[in-house]
Amino acid sequence: MAMRLNPLRIFLAIVDTGSQHAAARMLGLTQPAVTKALQRLEAELDVRLFERSVHGATLTEYGQALLSHARLIDSELKTSIEALDQIKGARKGSISVALSHLPGTLLLPTVLASFRKKWPDISLRIAASAYPFLLPQVREGSLDFAVAPAPKEDWPEDLVREPLMATALSPVVRRGHPLAEASRLKDLSGAEWVLPTQESATAQALYAAASQLGMPRPVCLLTCETFTAMIMTVASSDLIGLIPSEMVKSIATLAGVAEVPIEDRLESAELCLIRRRTGVFTPAAAALAASFGSAARNLSRATPPE
Repeated sequence: MAMRLNPLRIFLAIVDTGSQHAAARMLGLTQPAVTKALQRLEAELDVRLFERSVHGATLTEYGQALLSHARLIDSELKTSIEALDQIKGARKGSISVALSHLPGTLLLPTVLASFRKKWPDISLRIAASAYPFLLPQVREGSLDFAVAPAPKEDWPEDLVREPLMATALSPVVRRGHPLAEASRLKDLSGAEWVLPTQESATAQALYAAASQLGMPRPVCLLTCETFTAMIMTVASSDLIGLIPSEMVKSIATLAGVAEVPIEDRLESAELCLIRRRTGVFTPAAAALAASFGSAARNLSRATPPE
């Protein structure tokens, strides 16, 4: 199904490229057509959306206010068109999801194998955005959903968290690290850590455990949002990483790091599927989300409790 390019799409193209000329090139339009569409949009809204200069176009206060709404409207329009096409039998479309460390390494291979059989022509984008940075992307529609640890406390009302499985965390260090045989979390006091983000469920679990044990707040001056960057940093330095326990034997050990055998159990937030409360999945996105749920339940059953 094809539809006339809407003015909000042109507005977003100018935002993303920085100028009307670049937006016209990206959209395959002439610059006068882009200028006319923008002028029509500004006239309808009775506001000026951009300040123009030789350096390009920058958003006005009104443009900033419109931006997040425009992205969501554009995303919803695209989703609606794809949903109608898929209901009519088309197997094409696009899906964007963000995955944290565990689903990105342990669930994705299984999910892809089953999903591709039914939806072979879907364009799939996997983002490595970490919590909480993925939330605005889900909110504005640039992500269809995310699979990541999500806390229950202070959860935003416009987003839904659907629990998939409980997870624990394990400290990991390079082989030969002086703290490789530590038996308690307190033994790691004073060491420097590398974590996904300061606000992540992983970091919050570590800080909470340290506080309960009366330890100083663990030091973290380096954050790595991708698992590969984190594990390679740990393998080549004295920094301590903290990863889902389920990943130690299957992934981390192969990368040259070892689990620190502490007795203290570090509970992470539940692994959840995160989506917009008012959003509706396309049939393909619903199938992908269901596949992640099934894979998480299977992994949970296959992982023996400690």
